[in-house]
Formats: sequence, structure tokens, C-alpha cells
Amino acid sequence: MKNDASIATTGLPKDWAYSPSIDLELKQYALLGYLQRVKARFGERKLYPYLDQLQEHLGTLLELQRAKEDLAGTLAGPLVGFDPQTGKAIHDRPKNDVWLDVIDEVIEFALPGLKKLRSHGLDIEQEIAQHIRFTPIGLQPLHISEGWIFLRSGKEARVYGYAIPILQDAGAEHEHRNVSTRFVSSYTVGLGSGFERIKADLIQRFPAQPVPATFALETDLAIPCIETFMPLAKRLVLAHVRGNG
Repeated sequence: MKNDASIATTGLPKDWAYSPSIDLELKQYALLGYLQRVKARFGERKLYPYLDQLQEHLGTLLELQRAKEDLAGTLAGPLVGFDPQTGKAIHDRPKNDVWLDVIDEVIEFALPGLKKLRSHGLDIEQEIAQHIRFTPIGLQPLHISEGWIFLRSGKEARVYGYAIPILQDAGAEHEHRNVSTRFVSSYTVGLGSGFERIKADLIQRFPAQPVPATFALETDLAIPCIETFMPLAKRLVLAHVRGNG
């Protein structure tokens, strides 16, 4: 994720731990503000893109921790002796590495809070996922890598076209990103307008897909469509397609 996108959506850029300046108090203030905002979004059951971003921030800090240790090893201070077993020179840490100490403190301060909030988000995600019902609608074609998704909450069903590219390079944490969608229409679901009827209407409106793969995902929870329902629906559809590919 690019830094400008991170700033726009969270207020915490990817390189926040070491740029633009090294000031422990400012870094702590920035992180606590970010965690508070994300926690508020989780309170609204808005999970994405925040869960992905938390994972990315954790990965960035761990990578920085490793890189910092490598960098510190290359900074040679005054020679104080030699290792009797290896014969390698032993140096004091240089006096100008105060910024490394600050980064250490930033990482030590940040990791527990990020991990705790991510765990909280994953718990909410698991709870919501248990309230989503996945159902294939009607006859399914041999190739199900594209078709329609019905997202139903209450009496409204939002219809999206979906497509899954052949090449998938995202990890399990971000696999929902592999499914592209486009909004098609909305329907009111009732006795005379069930999913089969909606599918028949879509086939009539879009004859280029005479037998499209169609999946309905329903929930009895009031959850945001874009930030939560859609990412979880994409994940369920992707898992079904992979299992039947």
C-alpha cells in the first residue's frame, strides 16, 4: 500500500516510525491517535481496509526491527577488544546512534497496541462471518471465475458482477483483493422476487452471460456493505471457486 493512500485513509503513513523526524513522544501520540480511530471504526463494524492496514503496519515494524539490527551491526564504535572464540573485533556502539535507540522504543511501544487491536478486529470478523450464509443460486456453469454476487441484508439484495483473475499473488490475509467487483443493480427480495427470479431477470438483461455463476450471501446483521460485508463475501466466493476449480 502506498504511503499517500495510507495517509488519506488512516492518518498513519507506512514510514511513520522513522520519518519525517525521530521524536518518541510525537510517534507515540501519532500511534495512539491512529489506534483510537481504528478502534472507533471497529465499533461501527467497519473492518476494511483497517485490518489489512494493521497487518501491514505490523509487518513494516518487524521488517524495520530486523533492518535496524543489521544496520546497527555495521556501525562500528571504538575498538574495545576481540572475541576470544571467534577472534572478531568488538566495538562499542557509536555515540551518534541515538536515533536507533528511539526507533527501538517506538517499535517496543507500538507492537503490542497494533497486535491487540488487530486481534480485536479479527474477533469481530469471525463473529460476523458466522452470520453470513453462502448459497449458490440455480444451475452453475463449468467456469465459475466470473458471474454475479447477491448481497442481501434485510429486504434489499445488491447485485454485483465479479471476476477472479487467473494470477493471484496476495496472501491469505488479503486474498479478498483478488476478486474484482462492479455494482449492477439493487432488488427488493420478497415472495414474488426471490433469488431465482432476480437471476432470471439479470440473464434477460445481460444475454452475453446465459448461464452465469451466481452466489447469494445473506446476513441478519446490520453491517456496512463496503467495509465489511463485501470483503467477507469476496473471501467466501474465492474459497468456493478455488475449491471447485
